[in-house]
Amino acid sequence: MFDLILAIALSSATNSITDNLDTAMPTDFASLEMAKFRKPITYNERHEREAERLAKAANCQLPVVSKWVFAKIQAAILVSADGEILKIIPVDSGCPDLEQYAVNHIARYGSKIAPIPPYQEAKWYKTTMNFRWPE
Repeated sequence: MFDLILAIALSSATNSITDNLDTAMPTDFASLEMAKFRKPITYNERHEREAERLAKAANCQLPVVSKWVFAKIQAAILVSADGEILKIIPVDSGCPDLEQYAVNHIARYGSKIAPIPPYQEAKWYKTTMNFRWPE
């Protein structure tokens, strides 16, 4: 009987913690701390080729410098106290398909190496993925 009461109390405490968790992205993206993953999230040439394909298919207007197209995709990441990525919100770059690609990449490769916030509470971070390809 005592175990049942303890289990109910713990479950309601857990629910109140997650209910009070503010999962809305902070309004000042620039003030967020840069995410320092436990090991780097790598992306290579095949990721840049996929980014190029997506951007061209969506007819995204991206900056061109010296005959190279540059895509800078930024996102805010909410990380739980135990290092689990709870939410990823891309910053508007003018290319939603590329933003979604970056979100999926971070979710897939960053889920097991996310930074663990200090003080055992969830925290927002920012991250950036840069792509480039010849014009």
